[in-house]
Amino acid sequence: MAATMDVEPEPSGAPTKGGWVTFPFLIATMAALTLAAGGWKNNIVVYLINEFNVRSIDAIQITNIVNGCTTLFTILGAIFADSFFGSFLVVSVSSLISLAGIILLTLTATLDPLYPAPCETGSSLCVGPSKMQLAILYTSLALSSVGLAGTRFTLGTMGADQFDKPKHQGIFFNWHFFTMYAVTLVSVIGIIYIEDNVSWGLAYGLCVMANVIGLAIFLLGKRYYRMLKPHVSPFTELTCVVIAAFQKRKVVLSLKSEDYRQEKHTGGTKPVGITPTTSFKFLNHAALLTQGDPTSNGSIKKPWNLCTVQQVEDLKTLIRISPLWSTGIFLCTPIAIQMNLIVLQALAMDRHLGPTYQIPAGTMQVFAMLSTSVSLALIDRFLLPTFQKLTRTTPTPLQRIGMGHTLTISSMAISALVESRRLATARTHKLHSNSIVPMSAFWMVPQLVVVGVADGLQLPGQVALYYQEFPKSLKSTAAAMVAMFMGIAFYMGTVVVDFLRKTTGWLPDGINDGRMDNVYWVLSVIGLINFGYYLEHMAATMDVEPQPSGAPTTKGGWITFPFLIATMAALTLAAGGWTNNIIVYLINEFNVKSIDAAQIANIVNGCTTLFPILGAIFADSFLGSFSVISVSSLISLAGILLLTLTATLDPLYPAPCETGSSLCVGPSKSQLAILYTSLALSSVGLAGTRFTLATMGADQFDKPKHQGVFFNWHFFTMYAGTLVSVVGIVYVEDNVSWGLGYGLCVVANVIGLAIFVLGKRYYRLLKPQVSPFTELACVVIAAFLKRKVALSQKSEDYRQKTHVGGTKPNPWNLCTVQQVEDLKILIRISPLWSTGILLCTPIAIQMSLIVLQALAMDRHLGPTFQIPAGTMMVFVMLSTSISLALIDRFLLPTFQKLTRTTPTPLQRIGIGHALTISSMAISALVESKRLATAQTHKLNGNSIVPMSAFWMVPQLVVVDSSPDDC
Repeated sequence: MAATMDVEPEPSGAPTKGGWVTFPFLIATMAALTLAAGGWKNNIVVYLINEFNVRSIDAIQITNIVNGCTTLFTILGAIFADSFFGSFLVVSVSSLISLAGIILLTLTATLDPLYPAPCETGSSLCVGPSKMQLAILYTSLALSSVGLAGTRFTLGTMGADQFDKPKHQGIFFNWHFFTMYAVTLVSVIGIIYIEDNVSWGLAYGLCVMANVIGLAIFLLGKRYYRMLKPHVSPFTELTCVVIAAFQKRKVVLSLKSEDYRQEKHTGGTKPVGITPTTSFKFLNHAALLTQGDPTSNGSIKKPWNLCTVQQVEDLKTLIRISPLWSTGIFLCTPIAIQMNLIVLQALAMDRHLGPTYQIPAGTMQVFAMLSTSVSLALIDRFLLPTFQKLTRTTPTPLQRIGMGHTLTISSMAISALVESRRLATARTHKLHSNSIVPMSAFWMVPQLVVVGVADGLQLPGQVALYYQEFPKSLKSTAAAMVAMFMGIAFYMGTVVVDFLRKTTGWLPDGINDGRMDNVYWVLSVIGLINFGYYLEHMAATMDVEPQPSGAPTTKGGWITFPFLIATMAALTLAAGGWTNNIIVYLINEFNVKSIDAAQIANIVNGCTTLFPILGAIFADSFLGSFSVISVSSLISLAGILLLTLTATLDPLYPAPCETGSSLCVGPSKSQLAILYTSLALSSVGLAGTRFTLATMGADQFDKPKHQGVFFNWHFFTMYAGTLVSVVGIVYVEDNVSWGLGYGLCVVANVIGLAIFVLGKRYYRLLKPQVSPFTELACVVIAAFLKRKVALSQKSEDYRQKTHVGGTKPNPWNLCTVQQVEDLKILIRISPLWSTGILLCTPIAIQMSLIVLQALAMDRHLGPTFQIPAGTMMVFVMLSTSISLALIDRFLLPTFQKLTRTTPTPLQRIGIGHALTISSMAISALVESKRLATAQTHKLNGNSIVPMSAFWMVPQLVVVDSSPDDC
C-alpha cells in the first residue's frame, strides 16, 4: 500500500506536502499509540504481582527497567530518524515492534501455558513463573518498550517538520502534548479499570486494537507528509572531535586562527577566522590543520582526522553544561522510585471511593498527571504573568528547575511521613505482609500533587534550558536529552532499590513488615545533596547568564524585597520549629534528665546568639553575605534533616518509656553523638543567617528611609514566623509526630534556601572589606611592638589618615590615630557592655526552667485542648510585640511631653534591669506556690501539679515588657 501511494499521481492543483492537512493524521496516531502504551505500561507492577506471582520489589525493579527503556531509547530513535532513516520509517517500524510486543503480552494473559498457576497474592504456596514463561514475558516487555521509545518523541518532531511558521509549530506541540496527557489519563482510568476488574486479556486486547488503529492512520496519511532527508548526526560530528583530537594529541597547538579549520562558507564573503578557546585545550587538536589534511582541491582526505573550530566549541559547550544536566538524573531518580512504591502502598491500603467502587492501584498516578496538567495551565496563565508584572522579568529555566528540585524533595518528605503513619496503623492493628491497612490510599494524594507541580515546573524548564544552551546543531535533540536522563534515572532507581534491599531490611516482600518510610528519607537526602550540587552549578551559570530584554540594569532595590522577606519567613519557621521545643524533645524522646535538657538548650541558644558575630565577620571581611547565607542555610538544612532522622529512625533514638521512670534507658554514645551533631549544625546554620540576612537586605537600598522600611518588615516577619512555628509546629510535635514536625522544618528550610538562591540575579552583592576587628587587633599588636618607644606630644608624629599612594606601611606596625581612639572607646564602654551578660543570664535560665515547670503543671485551655509546654514562650513574644508598640506610640511621646526630653538608651536599659529583677521575683513566688501545691497533694518527681500553667504568664509579660531586649 505504501509503495502504491508513493507513485500515485497528485491531482491537479494539489497543495504542496505538509501543512494542516497532516494534523488529524498525526494527532490521531498519537492518541491511539498513547492509549495502547498507557494501557499496558502504567499497571505493569500489578500485573507482575497478581498474575505472574512476582515478588513486589522484583516487580518494581522490572518496571523501572521498562520505564528506563521507554525514555532512554528515545534518544536512539531521534538519532536514527535525524541521521539515517527519516522520521516516517522510524515511527512505522517502531509501531510495528510495539504491536508485536503488546500482542505477545496479550498472549501471556490469555494462554494458560504462558502464565503460572494462579494463587492468593503473597501466599507462601505461590509458584513463580517458569524460565520459558519469563522469557516470553520479558520479550514482550522489551518489544513493547523499544517500540514505544521509537515513537514517543519522533512523532512530535515529525509533526513540527510539517509546518514552516514557528507559531504553527507551537500550536502543533500544544495539541501533541495535550493529546498525550489526555489519552494517558483515559488509559489510566479506563483500561486499567478493565485490567483490575474485568480481564487482563481484554484490556491488553484493547491496547492491540489501539496500536493497529494508530499505525493504520499514520500510514494512510503518508501521501500528505513532508519527508525531510536525513542529515549527518551531530553526535557523529562530536565523536569526530574526540577521535581527531586523540590522533593529533602530540601535535603542538598554534595561536594563529589560520592554522585551524573554519566553518564552510557560502557566498562571496569569507568568514573571519577564530581561534579555539583555551578551556579543554586538548580538544583543540581536532581542528588543527596539519600537512596532508586538505587535498589539492580543498576537500578533506580523512573526515575523522579534522574537524572545524565550531564543532570543537560545540563539544566544549556540552562538557561545560554536563554537570548541570547530570543533576536531572538524581532529580528524577527519587520520582521514578516513588511512582512504583506508591503502587505497592496503594495495594496495601483502602482504595474505596464510596461504599462499593474501588480505584485500581495503578490509577493513583492520575493525581500526579492531573497536578502536572493543572499546574502547567496555572503557571502559564497566572503565575508567570504575575511574576513578570512584579519583577519586570521572566523566571529563567534555571529558576524553574530549582523550584522543581525543592518541591520534589518536599514530596519525598511528605511520602516518608505518610508511610510512617501507614506503618504505625499496620502495627496498631497487628497487620503483616501485604495485608490491607485500614487507612485511605488518598492520604498519598498530597505527595502526588506536589511532585506533579514539580514536574510542571522542572520539565519545561529542562527542555528550555538545553534548547538555549545546546549548540545550534543539537537544538533539535534538547527534548530527547531530557528523556535520556529520565531513562538513566529509572535505571538508577533500580540500582538504589537493589542496594537498599540487599543492605537493609526496609524493603521485604511484605511492605507492612518493612520500613519504606526510611527509603523515602534516603531519597530526600539524595535530593538534598543533588540540590546542593545543582545550586553550585546554577550559581556559576547565572553569573554569566545574560539579562533578558527589558531587565533592569542596576541590581538591588525593591525587586529583591520578596525574595529576602520570603527567605526570612521560611528560615525562621524552620528554626522556630526545632529551637523552641528542644527541651521537651530531649526529655520525652531521648530520656534526658530535665536539668540536663535545660543545660543543652542553653548551650544551643547561646550558639545561635553568639555565633552571628562570626557570620557577620565572614560576610563583611571574607566571603560576602550571599555566600555566608547560602552555606549557612545548607548547614542548617543538614542539621535539621539529621534531627528529623533522630525522630524517625529506630536505631537513632533510645527505647521509649514513661517520662521520669527509673526504668528509662538513656541514649547510647552513638545516639548522643548524632543528636549533638544535628543540634550543632542546626545552631551554626541558624547563627549564620539570622542577622546576615538583615544586613544584606539593607545593602539593597540606598536611601535610609527604604532601609528602615526593610528592617521593619524583616523583624516583623521574624516575630510572625516564630509565632507561627511556636503555635503550629510545636503543637504538631507534641500531639501528632516529632518526625512530622521536624519534617515541616526541613521543607521550610529547603523552600527558604531555594527562594534565596533564585533571587541571586537581582541582588546587589557588595565586595568583602577589611574587618574592623582586624584593625583593632592591629592597634594592640603595633602598640606592643613599639612599647619601648617614647611617646611624643606633637600631632605630626602620629599617623592621621589611612595610606593613599606612595609606599604602603606595614599595617601591623603602624595604625591611625582614629583606629587607636576607636579601641579606647570600646575599652571604656566594655564594663557597661558586660552588665548585659549578667542581665540576660537570668532570662536565659528562666526561659529553660519555664518549660520544665509547664511540663509539671496543668496546661489545659478549656476542657480538652492542652497547649504544648514549649508554646508558653508565645506570651513572651506577644508581650514584646505589644510593649514595643506601646513604648513607641504612647509611653515615649507621653514622657517627652511631661519632661520635654527623650529617655536616653542608658535610662531604657536601667528600666529593663528593674523589670527583669521583678520578673525573677515573680517567678520565685509562683514556683513557691507550685511546690506548696505539690507537697499538699504529695506529688513527687515530675508529676502534674493541679495548678494552671497560666500562673506563669505575669512573669513572662514582665520580662519582655522591658525596653531593652536580650
